[in-house]
Amino acid sequence: MKVMDSFRIVWRNLWRMKLRTALTSVGVMIGTAAIVAMMALSLGLKESAVKSLENFGNLTEMDVEPLRWYEENGEWIDVPEDKVKKLNMQAVQDLKRIPGIQAVMPIKELREQAKLKVGRREGYVELIGVDVNESAAYRKNDIEKGSYLTGAPQEIVVAFDVSRELRDVEKEKREERRRKAGAGRHEMSQMPPPDIGGGEALTFNLVDRAGTLILSREYRIDDEPKYEKKELRVKVVGQLKKSEERRSSSAVYVPINVVKELNDWVTRSRGNEVEEGASRRSRDKAKKETFEFDRITVKVESREKVESVVKALKENGFEVWSPARELETINNFFFVIQMVLGGIAAISLLVATIGIVNTMIMSILERTKEIGIMKVIGATVLNIRWLFLMESGFIGLIGGLAGLGMAWGAVELVNYFGASGGLLDSLNMGYGGGNPEGEPTKLAVIPSWLALFAIGFSFVIGVLAGIFPAIRASRLSALQAIRSE
Repeated sequence: MKVMDSFRIVWRNLWRMKLRTALTSVGVMIGTAAIVAMMALSLGLKESAVKSLENFGNLTEMDVEPLRWYEENGEWIDVPEDKVKKLNMQAVQDLKRIPGIQAVMPIKELREQAKLKVGRREGYVELIGVDVNESAAYRKNDIEKGSYLTGAPQEIVVAFDVSRELRDVEKEKREERRRKAGAGRHEMSQMPPPDIGGGEALTFNLVDRAGTLILSREYRIDDEPKYEKKELRVKVVGQLKKSEERRSSSAVYVPINVVKELNDWVTRSRGNEVEEGASRRSRDKAKKETFEFDRITVKVESREKVESVVKALKENGFEVWSPARELETINNFFFVIQMVLGGIAAISLLVATIGIVNTMIMSILERTKEIGIMKVIGATVLNIRWLFLMESGFIGLIGGLAGLGMAWGAVELVNYFGASGGLLDSLNMGYGGGNPEGEPTKLAVIPSWLALFAIGFSFVIGVLAGIFPAIRASRLSALQAIRSE
Protein backbone atom coordinates (compact mmCIF):
# COMPACT_ATOMS: atom_id res chain seq x y z
CA MET A 1 0.00 0.00 0.00
CA LYS A 2 1.38 3.40 -1.00
CA VAL A 3 1.82 6.04 1.65
CA MET A 4 -0.38 8.56 -0.16
CA ASP A 5 -3.13 5.95 -0.55
CA SER A 6 -3.02 5.26 3.17
CA PHE A 7 -3.32 8.99 3.96
CA ARG A 8 -6.33 9.27 1.63
CA ILE A 9 -8.00 6.31 3.35
CA VAL A 10 -7.31 7.83 6.77
CA TRP A 11 -8.74 11.21 5.75
CA ARG A 12 -11.82 9.57 4.22
CA ASN A 13 -12.51 7.57 7.38
CA LEU A 14 -12.08 10.60 9.63
CA TRP A 15 -14.34 12.69 7.43
CA ARG A 16 -16.94 9.94 7.29
CA MET A 17 -17.24 9.96 11.09
CA LYS A 18 -16.55 13.68 11.40
CA LEU A 19 -18.85 14.26 14.37
CA ARG A 20 -17.20 11.49 16.39
CA THR A 21 -13.76 12.75 15.32
CA ALA A 22 -14.61 16.31 16.39
CA LEU A 23 -15.97 15.24 19.76
CA THR A 24 -12.94 13.04 20.44
CA SER A 25 -10.58 15.86 19.40
CA VAL A 26 -12.29 18.21 21.85
CA GLY A 27 -10.82 16.24 24.74
CA VAL A 28 -7.31 16.56 23.30
CA MET A 29 -7.97 20.23 22.57
CA ILE A 30 -8.93 20.99 26.18
CA GLY A 31 -5.97 19.06 27.57
CA THR A 32 -3.48 20.70 25.21
CA ALA A 33 -4.92 24.17 25.83
CA ALA A 34 -4.72 23.65 29.61
CA ILE A 35 -1.10 22.48 29.51
CA VAL A 36 0.04 25.24 27.13
CA ALA A 37 -1.80 27.99 29.01
CA MET A 38 -0.45 26.95 32.41
CA MET A 39 3.08 26.50 31.10
CA ALA A 40 2.85 29.88 29.36
CA LEU A 41 1.73 31.51 32.60
CA SER A 42 4.61 30.01 34.59
CA LEU A 43 7.12 30.96 31.86
CA GLY A 44 5.78 34.51 31.78
CA LEU A 45 6.00 34.87 35.56
CA LYS A 46 9.53 33.49 35.50
CA GLU A 47 10.55 35.93 32.77
CA SER A 48 8.99 38.78 34.74
CA ALA A 49 10.93 37.78 37.86
CA VAL A 50 14.20 37.59 35.93
CA LYS A 51 13.60 41.00 34.34
CA SER A 52 12.94 42.49 37.77
CA LEU A 53 16.19 40.93 38.95
CA GLU A 54 18.03 42.50 36.01
CA ASN A 55 17.14 45.96 37.31
CA PHE A 56 19.59 45.37 40.16
CA GLY A 57 22.44 44.57 37.76
CA ASN A 58 23.33 42.89 34.50
CA LEU A 59 22.89 39.14 34.99
CA THR A 60 25.64 38.30 32.51
CA GLU A 61 28.19 40.38 34.43
CA MET A 62 29.42 39.35 37.85
CA ASP A 63 32.16 40.27 40.29
CA VAL A 64 34.47 37.43 41.29
CA GLU A 65 36.25 37.27 44.62
CA PRO A 66 38.14 34.53 46.49
CA LEU A 67 36.00 31.93 48.27
CA ARG A 68 36.76 32.30 51.99
CA TRP A 69 34.06 30.05 53.47
CA TYR A 70 31.52 27.52 52.31
CA GLU A 71 28.55 25.65 53.72
CA GLU A 72 28.68 21.92 54.37
CA ASN A 73 26.04 19.91 56.23
CA GLY A 74 24.47 23.10 57.52
CA GLU A 75 27.75 24.46 58.92
CA TRP A 76 29.97 27.25 57.62
CA ILE A 77 33.59 26.20 57.15
CA ASP A 78 36.46 28.64 56.66
CA VAL A 79 38.82 28.02 53.77
CA PRO A 80 42.46 27.73 54.96
CA GLU A 81 44.43 30.89 54.22
CA ASP A 82 46.92 29.05 52.02
CA LYS A 83 44.03 27.67 49.94
CA VAL A 84 42.36 31.03 49.32
CA LYS A 85 42.65 32.08 45.68
CA LYS A 86 44.70 35.17 44.88
CA LEU A 87 43.25 37.70 42.45
CA ASN A 88 46.36 37.89 40.27
CA MET A 89 47.14 37.21 36.61
CA GLN A 90 47.06 33.48 37.29
CA ALA A 91 43.47 33.83 38.47
CA VAL A 92 42.66 35.74 35.27
CA GLN A 93 44.00 32.86 33.16
CA ASP A 94 42.06 30.34 35.28
CA LEU A 95 38.84 32.28 34.76
CA LYS A 96 39.35 32.52 31.00
CA ARG A 97 39.51 28.72 30.81
CA ILE A 98 36.03 28.27 32.32
CA PRO A 99 33.48 27.41 29.58
CA GLY A 100 30.83 30.09 29.09
CA ILE A 101 32.95 33.09 30.16
CA GLN A 102 33.22 35.53 27.28
CA ALA A 103 35.57 38.10 28.77
CA VAL A 104 37.51 38.81 31.97
CA MET A 105 38.25 42.30 33.30
CA PRO A 106 40.64 42.62 36.28
CA ILE A 107 40.16 45.86 38.23
CA LYS A 108 42.37 47.93 40.54
CA GLU A 109 40.77 50.93 42.22
CA LEU A 110 42.40 54.12 43.44
CA ARG A 111 42.43 54.21 47.23
CA GLU A 112 41.65 57.91 47.31
CA GLN A 113 38.91 59.85 45.59
CA ALA A 114 40.08 61.80 42.57
CA LYS A 115 38.71 64.99 41.07
CA LEU A 116 38.18 65.31 37.32
CA LYS A 117 38.24 68.80 35.85
CA VAL A 118 37.18 69.46 32.25
CA GLY A 119 36.98 73.10 31.25
CA ARG A 120 35.11 74.97 33.97
CA ARG A 121 33.42 71.81 35.24
CA GLU A 122 34.76 69.56 37.94
CA GLY A 123 33.61 66.77 40.20
CA TYR A 124 34.80 63.80 42.22
CA VAL A 125 35.02 60.50 40.36
CA GLU A 126 35.91 56.89 41.08
CA LEU A 127 39.17 56.09 39.32
CA ILE A 128 39.25 52.45 38.14
CA GLY A 129 42.29 50.86 36.57
CA VAL A 130 41.70 48.09 34.02
CA ASP A 131 43.93 45.83 32.00
CA VAL A 132 43.41 47.32 28.53
CA ASN A 133 44.10 44.10 26.65
CA GLU A 134 41.81 41.98 28.84
CA SER A 135 39.00 44.53 29.11
CA ALA A 136 38.86 45.46 25.42
CA ALA A 137 36.69 42.43 24.63
CA TYR A 138 34.60 43.20 27.70
CA ARG A 139 33.87 46.88 27.13
CA LYS A 140 34.14 47.35 23.36
CA ASN A 141 30.39 46.92 22.89
CA ASP A 142 29.56 49.25 25.79
CA ILE A 143 31.03 52.38 24.18
CA GLU A 144 28.36 54.94 23.28
CA LYS A 145 30.64 57.74 22.08
CA GLY A 146 34.27 57.79 21.00
CA SER A 147 36.49 54.74 21.38
CA TYR A 148 37.98 52.51 24.06
CA LEU A 149 41.37 52.75 25.74
CA THR A 150 44.44 51.95 23.64
CA GLY A 151 46.84 51.76 26.58
CA ALA A 152 48.20 55.32 26.50
CA PRO A 153 48.52 56.63 30.09
CA GLN A 154 46.80 59.93 29.35
CA GLU A 155 43.59 58.33 27.95
CA ILE A 156 40.44 57.87 30.03
CA VAL A 157 36.93 56.50 29.39
CA VAL A 158 34.07 57.89 31.49
CA ALA A 159 30.80 56.33 32.61
CA PHE A 160 27.54 57.69 31.24
CA ASP A 161 26.62 59.77 34.32
CA VAL A 162 30.01 61.44 34.80
CA SER A 163 29.08 64.38 32.55
CA ARG A 164 25.95 64.96 34.64
CA GLU A 165 27.86 64.94 37.91
CA LEU A 166 30.51 67.49 36.92
CA ARG A 167 29.52 70.93 38.19
CA ASP A 168 30.41 74.41 37.07
CA VAL A 169 31.66 75.62 40.46
CA GLU A 170 32.31 79.22 39.39
CA LYS A 171 28.84 79.52 37.89
CA GLU A 172 27.28 78.16 41.08
CA LYS A 173 29.19 80.68 43.15
CA ARG A 174 28.00 83.56 40.95
CA GLU A 175 24.41 82.39 41.15
CA GLU A 176 24.69 81.98 44.90
CA ARG A 177 25.86 85.58 45.21
CA ARG A 178 22.99 86.71 42.96
CA ARG A 179 20.45 84.83 45.06
CA LYS A 180 21.80 86.38 48.25
CA ALA A 181 21.75 89.81 46.67
CA GLY A 182 18.20 89.37 45.40
CA ALA A 183 16.79 87.65 48.47
CA GLY A 184 15.10 90.85 49.55
CA ARG A 185 13.25 91.06 46.22
CA HIS A 186 12.08 87.42 46.49
CA GLU A 187 14.19 86.40 43.51
CA MET A 188 15.22 83.17 45.17
CA SER A 189 11.91 81.48 44.29
CA GLN A 190 12.32 82.47 40.64
CA MET A 191 15.94 81.36 40.27
CA PRO A 192 16.40 77.79 38.90
CA PRO A 193 18.79 75.56 40.85
CA PRO A 194 22.26 75.27 39.34
CA ASP A 195 22.97 72.13 37.25
CA ILE A 196 20.89 69.69 39.24
CA GLY A 197 20.32 66.84 36.81
CA GLY A 198 19.02 68.92 33.92
CA GLY A 199 19.59 71.70 31.46
CA GLU A 200 23.16 72.12 30.26
CA ALA A 201 24.45 69.23 32.38
CA LEU A 202 22.40 66.75 30.40
CA THR A 203 23.99 67.72 27.07
CA PHE A 204 27.54 68.33 28.25
CA ASN A 205 29.88 66.32 25.99
CA LEU A 206 33.19 65.12 27.45
CA VAL A 207 34.47 62.99 24.56
CA ASP A 208 37.60 64.26 22.79
CA ARG A 209 38.09 66.97 25.42
CA ALA A 210 41.19 67.48 27.54
CA GLY A 211 40.94 67.36 31.29
CA THR A 212 42.91 67.09 34.50
CA LEU A 213 42.84 64.44 37.21
CA ILE A 214 43.64 66.01 40.58
CA LEU A 215 44.77 63.97 43.60
CA SER A 216 45.97 64.97 47.03
CA ARG A 217 47.84 63.15 49.77
CA GLU A 218 48.91 63.76 53.32
CA TYR A 219 52.41 63.08 54.62
CA ARG A 220 54.32 64.08 57.73
CA ILE A 221 57.62 65.81 58.31
CA ASP A 222 58.74 65.96 61.93
CA ASP A 223 55.26 64.79 62.94
CA GLU A 224 53.69 67.75 61.20
CA PRO A 225 51.02 66.98 58.59
CA LYS A 226 51.76 68.25 55.11
CA TYR A 227 49.58 68.13 52.03
CA GLU A 228 50.60 67.71 48.41
CA LYS A 229 48.60 67.85 45.21
CA LYS A 230 49.25 65.94 42.00
CA GLU A 231 47.76 66.76 38.61
CA LEU A 232 47.61 64.41 35.64
CA ARG A 233 46.70 65.71 32.21
CA VAL A 234 44.26 63.37 30.46
CA LYS A 235 42.04 63.17 27.39
CA VAL A 236 38.52 61.71 27.38
CA VAL A 237 38.50 59.25 24.45
CA GLY A 238 35.17 57.53 25.09
CA GLN A 239 31.93 57.39 27.03
CA LEU A 240 30.08 54.23 28.10
CA LYS A 241 26.42 53.53 27.52
CA LYS A 242 23.88 54.19 30.24
CA SER A 243 23.84 51.49 32.92
CA GLU A 244 21.37 50.70 35.70
CA GLU A 245 24.24 49.84 38.04
CA ARG A 246 24.62 52.82 40.34
CA ARG A 247 27.91 51.63 41.80
CA SER A 248 29.84 52.55 38.64
CA SER A 249 27.85 55.67 37.71
CA SER A 250 30.81 57.99 38.45
CA ALA A 251 33.55 55.64 37.24
CA VAL A 252 36.50 56.80 35.15
CA TYR A 253 38.50 53.99 33.53
CA VAL A 254 42.25 54.29 33.00
CA PRO A 255 45.05 51.80 32.26
CA ILE A 256 45.83 49.74 35.33
CA ASN A 257 49.46 50.88 35.47
CA VAL A 258 48.27 54.45 36.05
CA VAL A 259 46.27 53.43 39.11
CA LYS A 260 49.19 51.37 40.44
CA GLU A 261 51.51 54.37 40.20
CA LEU A 262 48.94 56.73 41.74
CA ASN A 263 48.29 54.30 44.61
CA ASP A 264 52.03 54.16 45.28
CA TRP A 265 52.17 57.96 45.28
CA VAL A 266 49.17 58.30 47.60
CA THR A 267 50.36 55.75 50.16
CA ARG A 268 54.05 56.59 50.08
CA SER A 269 55.31 58.90 52.79
CA ARG A 270 57.65 61.78 51.99
CA GLY A 271 60.58 60.11 53.71
CA ASN A 272 60.26 56.97 51.62
CA GLU A 273 60.59 58.83 48.33
CA VAL A 274 64.39 59.12 48.68
CA GLU A 275 65.74 55.59 48.24
CA GLU A 276 68.71 53.90 46.80
CA GLY A 277 68.26 52.72 43.18
CA ALA A 278 68.97 49.06 43.91
CA SER A 279 66.62 49.03 46.87
CA ARG A 280 63.83 50.61 44.81
CA ARG A 281 64.25 48.07 42.03
CA SER A 282 64.00 45.20 44.51
CA ARG A 283 60.87 46.72 46.04
CA ASP A 284 59.28 47.19 42.60
CA LYS A 285 60.07 43.58 41.72
CA ALA A 286 58.52 42.32 44.95
CA LYS A 287 55.41 44.43 44.37
CA LYS A 288 55.06 43.08 40.84
CA GLU A 289 55.28 39.50 42.02
CA THR A 290 52.74 39.98 44.82
CA PHE A 291 50.42 42.35 42.96
CA GLU A 292 46.74 41.53 43.31
CA PHE A 293 43.62 43.07 41.82
CA ASP A 294 40.84 44.48 43.97
CA ARG A 295 38.27 42.47 42.07
CA ILE A 296 37.76 40.70 38.76
CA THR A 297 34.62 41.12 36.71
CA VAL A 298 33.62 38.45 34.20
CA LYS A 299 31.11 38.56 31.37
CA VAL A 300 29.11 35.43 30.53
CA GLU A 301 28.25 34.59 26.92
CA SER A 302 24.49 34.43 27.56
CA ARG A 303 21.99 34.41 30.39
CA GLU A 304 21.32 30.71 29.78
CA LYS A 305 24.93 29.90 30.74
CA VAL A 306 24.96 31.96 33.94
CA GLU A 307 24.03 29.07 36.25
CA SER A 308 26.69 26.73 34.87
CA VAL A 309 29.33 29.47 35.07
CA VAL A 310 28.43 30.31 38.69
CA LYS A 311 28.69 26.62 39.58
CA ALA A 312 32.07 26.31 37.83
CA LEU A 313 33.39 29.43 39.59
CA LYS A 314 32.52 28.04 43.01
CA GLU A 315 34.12 24.70 42.14
CA ASN A 316 37.31 26.57 41.21
CA GLY A 317 37.49 28.39 44.55
CA PHE A 318 35.81 31.70 43.66
CA GLU A 319 32.82 33.49 45.12
CA VAL A 320 30.33 35.37 42.96
CA TRP A 321 28.65 38.65 43.88
CA SER A 322 25.86 39.30 41.42
CA PRO A 323 22.06 39.14 41.13
CA ALA A 324 22.77 36.04 39.02
CA ARG A 325 23.21 34.11 42.28
CA GLU A 326 19.42 34.22 42.65
CA LEU A 327 18.82 32.76 39.19
CA GLU A 328 19.19 29.18 40.40
CA THR A 329 16.61 29.74 43.14
CA ILE A 330 14.19 31.36 40.68
CA ASN A 331 14.65 28.58 38.12
CA ASN A 332 14.15 25.83 40.71
CA PHE A 333 11.04 27.52 42.09
CA PHE A 334 9.39 27.95 38.70
CA PHE A 335 10.43 24.44 37.62
CA VAL A 336 8.37 23.08 40.51
CA ILE A 337 5.50 25.40 39.56
CA GLN A 338 5.64 24.18 35.94
CA MET A 339 5.62 20.54 37.02
CA VAL A 340 2.63 21.08 39.31
CA LEU A 341 0.61 23.05 36.76
CA GLY A 342 1.59 20.71 33.93
CA GLY A 343 0.65 17.67 36.03
CA ILE A 344 -2.79 19.09 36.81
CA ALA A 345 -3.42 19.87 33.14
CA ALA A 346 -2.09 16.46 32.07
CA ILE A 347 -5.08 14.78 33.78
CA SER A 348 -7.36 16.14 31.07
CA LEU A 349 -5.03 14.71 28.41
CA LEU A 350 -5.24 11.33 30.12
CA VAL A 351 -9.03 11.48 29.87
CA ALA A 352 -8.71 12.50 26.22
CA THR A 353 -6.42 9.51 25.59
CA ILE A 354 -9.07 7.16 26.94
CA GLY A 355 -11.57 8.84 24.64
CA ILE A 356 -9.35 8.20 21.61
CA VAL A 357 -8.98 4.53 22.57
CA ASN A 358 -12.75 4.21 22.90
CA THR A 359 -13.34 5.91 19.54
CA MET A 360 -10.87 3.68 17.72
CA ILE A 361 -12.32 0.48 19.24
CA MET A 362 -15.80 1.56 18.14
CA SER A 363 -14.37 2.24 14.69
CA ILE A 364 -13.00 -1.32 14.54
CA LEU A 365 -16.40 -2.78 15.44
CA GLU A 366 -18.10 -0.72 12.74
CA ARG A 367 -15.50 -1.51 10.06
CA THR A 368 -14.88 -5.20 10.72
CA LYS A 369 -16.05 -6.28 7.26
CA GLU A 370 -13.96 -3.51 5.64
CA ILE A 371 -10.88 -4.76 7.50
CA GLY A 372 -11.56 -8.32 6.31
CA ILE A 373 -11.89 -7.17 2.67
CA MET A 374 -8.61 -5.24 2.92
CA LYS A 375 -6.85 -8.37 4.18
CA VAL A 376 -8.33 -10.53 1.42
CA ILE A 377 -7.14 -8.16 -1.34
CA GLY A 378 -3.58 -8.15 0.03
CA ALA A 379 -3.30 -5.69 2.93
CA THR A 380 -0.66 -6.83 5.41
CA VAL A 381 -0.78 -6.70 9.21
CA LEU A 382 1.54 -3.67 9.13
CA ASN A 383 -0.78 -1.91 6.65
CA ILE A 384 -3.75 -2.36 8.98
CA ARG A 385 -1.81 -1.19 12.03
CA TRP A 386 -0.43 1.81 10.11
CA LEU A 387 -3.93 2.93 9.08
CA PHE A 388 -5.33 2.83 12.61
CA LEU A 389 -2.26 4.44 14.16
CA MET A 390 -2.48 7.28 11.65
CA GLU A 391 -6.18 7.77 12.33
CA SER A 392 -5.64 8.05 16.07
CA GLY A 393 -2.54 10.21 15.53
CA PHE A 394 -4.47 12.64 13.32
CA ILE A 395 -7.24 12.87 15.90
CA GLY A 396 -4.60 13.92 18.42
CA LEU A 397 -3.02 16.33 15.93
CA ILE A 398 -6.34 18.02 15.16
CA GLY A 399 -7.02 18.42 18.88
CA GLY A 400 -3.49 19.71 19.48
CA LEU A 401 -3.75 22.40 16.81
CA ALA A 402 -7.16 23.50 18.09
CA GLY A 403 -5.88 23.46 21.67
CA LEU A 404 -2.88 25.58 20.74
CA GLY A 405 -5.17 28.17 19.17
CA MET A 406 -7.38 28.12 22.23
CA ALA A 407 -4.37 28.55 24.53
CA TRP A 408 -3.05 31.44 22.42
CA GLY A 409 -6.38 33.24 22.75
CA ALA A 410 -6.42 32.66 26.52
CA VAL A 411 -2.85 33.97 26.86
CA GLU A 412 -3.70 37.12 24.90
CA LEU A 413 -6.68 37.77 27.18
CA VAL A 414 -4.56 37.22 30.30
CA ASN A 415 -1.91 39.65 29.03
CA TYR A 416 -4.51 42.25 28.07
CA PHE A 417 -6.35 42.22 31.38
CA GLY A 418 -3.08 41.93 33.30
CA ALA A 419 -1.70 45.05 31.61
CA SER A 420 -4.91 47.06 31.85
CA GLY A 421 -5.44 46.12 35.49
CA GLY A 422 -1.88 47.03 36.54
CA LEU A 423 -1.13 43.47 37.60
CA LEU A 424 2.13 43.42 35.63
CA ASP A 425 3.51 46.40 37.53
CA SER A 426 2.73 44.82 40.87
CA LEU A 427 4.34 41.53 39.88
CA ASN A 428 7.42 43.35 38.62
CA MET A 429 7.70 45.26 41.92
CA GLY A 430 7.58 48.53 40.02
CA TYR A 431 10.73 47.78 38.05
CA GLY A 432 9.57 45.70 35.10
CA GLY A 433 8.04 48.33 32.87
CA GLY A 434 9.34 46.59 29.79
CA ASN A 435 12.26 44.81 28.32
CA PRO A 436 15.34 46.55 26.89
CA GLU A 437 13.78 46.72 23.44
CA GLY A 438 10.79 48.64 24.78
CA GLU A 439 8.31 45.78 24.32
CA PRO A 440 5.95 45.58 27.31
CA THR A 441 6.44 42.73 29.73
CA LYS A 442 3.88 39.93 29.36
CA LEU A 443 2.22 37.96 32.10
CA ALA A 444 2.17 34.77 29.97
CA VAL A 445 4.24 33.84 26.92
CA ILE A 446 4.12 30.96 24.45
CA PRO A 447 7.63 30.44 23.05
CA SER A 448 8.02 28.63 19.74
CA TRP A 449 9.43 25.52 21.41
CA LEU A 450 6.32 25.22 23.59
CA ALA A 451 4.00 25.49 20.57
CA LEU A 452 5.95 22.83 18.65
CA PHE A 453 6.10 20.63 21.73
CA ALA A 454 2.31 20.89 22.21
CA ILE A 455 1.61 19.88 18.59
CA GLY A 456 4.10 17.02 18.62
CA PHE A 457 3.00 15.80 22.04
CA SER A 458 -0.68 15.72 21.09
CA PHE A 459 0.16 13.73 17.94
CA VAL A 460 2.24 11.27 19.96
CA ILE A 461 -0.58 10.91 22.51
CA GLY A 462 -2.95 10.05 19.68
CA VAL A 463 -0.56 7.48 18.25
CA LEU A 464 -0.01 5.87 21.66
CA ALA A 465 -3.77 5.74 22.23
CA GLY A 466 -4.19 3.92 18.91
CA ILE A 467 -1.66 1.15 19.60
CA PHE A 468 -4.11 -1.23 21.29
CA PRO A 469 -6.93 -0.71 18.75
CA ALA A 470 -4.45 -1.09 15.87
CA ILE A 471 -3.12 -4.39 17.23
CA ARG A 472 -6.68 -5.63 17.77
CA ALA A 473 -7.68 -4.71 14.23
CA SER A 474 -4.63 -6.39 12.70
CA ARG A 475 -5.40 -9.67 14.53
CA LEU A 476 -8.91 -10.03 13.12
CA SER A 477 -9.43 -13.12 10.97
CA ALA A 478 -10.15 -12.18 7.36
CA LEU A 479 -12.91 -14.80 6.89
CA GLN A 480 -14.66 -14.00 10.18
CA ALA A 481 -14.42 -10.30 9.42
CA ILE A 482 -16.07 -10.72 5.99
CA ARG A 483 -18.88 -12.87 7.42
CA SER A 484 -19.63 -10.40 10.22
CA GLU A 485 -22.67 -8.15 9.95
